[in-house]
Amino acid sequence: MDEFNKKEDSQNRSDQDKGKKRFSFKQIVILVLIASFIGGTAIGAGYQLAGYIISGNLKGEMQQQSSLEENVNKNSSNKNTTPISQSNLTTQEIVKKVGPSVVSITSKVMTQDWFRNPSIQEGMGSGVIFQIDDKGVFILTNNHVIANSDELTVTFENNLQVKGEVVGVDEDSDLAVIKINKKNIPNALEGKIQVAEFGDSDKLTVGEKAIAIGNPLGYDDTVTVGVISALDRELQIADQNIKLIQTDAAINPGNSGGALVNNQGQVIGINTAKIADTEVEGIGFAIPINSAKPIIQELLKQGYVSRPYLGVMIKDIDEETSQIYKLPVGVLVVEVVENSAADKAGLQPGDVIIEIDGEKILSAEQLTQKISNKKVGDKIHLIAVRNGDENKEFTITLKEKNAQE
Repeated sequence: MDEFNKKEDSQNRSDQDKGKKRFSFKQIVILVLIASFIGGTAIGAGYQLAGYIISGNLKGEMQQQSSLEENVNKNSSNKNTTPISQSNLTTQEIVKKVGPSVVSITSKVMTQDWFRNPSIQEGMGSGVIFQIDDKGVFILTNNHVIANSDELTVTFENNLQVKGEVVGVDEDSDLAVIKINKKNIPNALEGKIQVAEFGDSDKLTVGEKAIAIGNPLGYDDTVTVGVISALDRELQIADQNIKLIQTDAAINPGNSGGALVNNQGQVIGINTAKIADTEVEGIGFAIPINSAKPIIQELLKQGYVSRPYLGVMIKDIDEETSQIYKLPVGVLVVEVVENSAADKAGLQPGDVIIEIDGEKILSAEQLTQKISNKKVGDKIHLIAVRNGDENKEFTITLKEKNAQE
C-alpha cells in the first residue's frame, strides 16, 4: 500500500473518505504514527517480558541473562486465566513502573531538496526497552519509525540522548530492534532505566483497561487511558494481513513503537497505527506482544525474520475476469523473481495457479496465506494452467525470503 510510505496531509485523506459509513478492516486507511519534520516544519505522514524488572549497573554489573527469554517463558500456559484483582495497579503506579522502560526515538534520513542541496528529514517515534545485558540496551520499536534512517538518537526519561544502531528489521510485521552499545551509555543512566515486563496478549479480554505510553508529537512521556476495544482486527499493511489489538486509548503521531500496557503494568502490545478520518475517533491499533516475541528473537539472532518465499508477483483472476479473458479462475503469475523457488521450478509469467497441495486457489490472498503457513524448505505441490488450457504440475521447495542469492 503506497500510502504507508508517502508523506501526505491526513486532512486530505479524511476529505477523500467523507461519506463512508463503514470501514473494511482489510482495506482500512491508517496513519503512520510518526511526527516528521523538515527544516523544523511539521508535515503529515501517511502509513503504511513476563518476568521481573531488571535495572542493574550499566558499567559492568548489569545482569547478563537474557531477559527476553525469561519474559517469553514466564507466561502462564493457561490462556483463560484472569489476573487477580489484587495485582491490579493504579494508573499512577503503572506509569511509575513502565515509564523508565519507554524511550523516544528520533531518526534522521539524509535527502536532497529540489535543487539537489543536502537536506535532513527527521522522524519521531517511541520504543520499549526489553533487554539489558553486557552488550548494551536493546529496544523494540516499529520498523516504520527507523526505516532507511542514517542516524538514530534515543532519548531516555531524564532527557539524556544516546546514539543507537539498528540490530534488525522486519517490514512484514512492522517491527524492529535497535541497540545502544554499552560503551555509549552515560553514567547518569545507571540504575535509572529498566526492562519492561511483557504480558500475555492471548489473555486479553474486550473491555479491560489499556494504557498507551509514548511520545506523541514530541511530547515525551505522554500517557493516555482507554480500554481494549476489540481483538484480532485484521488490517492489510504493505500487502500483509496483520492481526492487531484495537483500543480507544488515544494513539497519535509519535506513539509508534510505544507501549500498550494492561492493568498490571505489563506490555501487551506495541502501538502502531490509527484510522485517519475526521469522522472517526478512538480507533487505534497495536501489535500483540505474543506475536512480537518470536520476531524479536529472530531479529536478535540474525537481523531479519526467516519466512518462506515462492517468488512471484501475482494478481487475482475472479469470475468476471475469467469470462472476459477466457482464463481459469485462480491467481495469475505476473512476474517471476529471478533465482526464486518459483523460477527454479519453472513457473512462468502468464501461468495461472489454480491449486496448491490439493486445495483450490481462488485469490492472491489465499495463496499468500497458504505460503505463510509453510516453513523454509517445505515442498509444495502446485498446479498451474499454461497457455489457457495446459495443466502443468510443479513440486517447489520454498526458499527463504531474505536469503541472498
